[in-house]
Amino acid sequence: MRSSGLVATGTRFFGPLLTLVLIGCAKAPEMENMTDAAKKARIEAMYEEYRAEFPGVREIDAAGLMALEKAGSVVVVDVREPEERSISIIPGSIDKAEFERRLPELGDIPVVLHCTIGYRSGVYAGELRGRGIEAMNLKGSILAWAHAGGPVVDREGKATRRVHVYGKQWALLPEGWEAVYDR
Repeated sequence: MRSSGLVATGTRFFGPLLTLVLIGCAKAPEMENMTDAAKKARIEAMYEEYRAEFPGVREIDAAGLMALEKAGSVVVVDVREPEERSISIIPGSIDKAEFERRLPELGDIPVVLHCTIGYRSGVYAGELRGRGIEAMNLKGSILAWAHAGGPVVDREGKATRRVHVYGKQWALLPEGWEAVYDR
């Protein structure tokens, strides 16, 4: 009987505690309930976590890329997988394979790489740097681009607000955009 008294005592203590924890979890903000400012802050924090994986890689933010595009002097390389690119791309961007094929003809044109948030493009920029090729990584990549008001287009070249974001944890697009992911 003594052990059931302990269980009862434990239940009286842990029951309410468990309820508070579950209520807290239920009220924890999901990504789709986050404000755009909170999403941008999360993108920046995640990118900073990844940044250690590609030291020495030059960066550019979305506004800087927009300025280069306006000047007409940039090659934008989307290093995402074909299924991601099939949903949408930054207009005029090329994939990694096309970039590698065209590398000899590009000369001194600035190169900006992107993926979903900047990890894969940062790693690739590091690889290129090791080969003596300078490329800039787009901080926050297509997520930051969308938050900055940058356009994306579908495979027919029509404006869209759908972006493949690789996985649920990167579903941090601004209000009015749709995140597509398989993971």
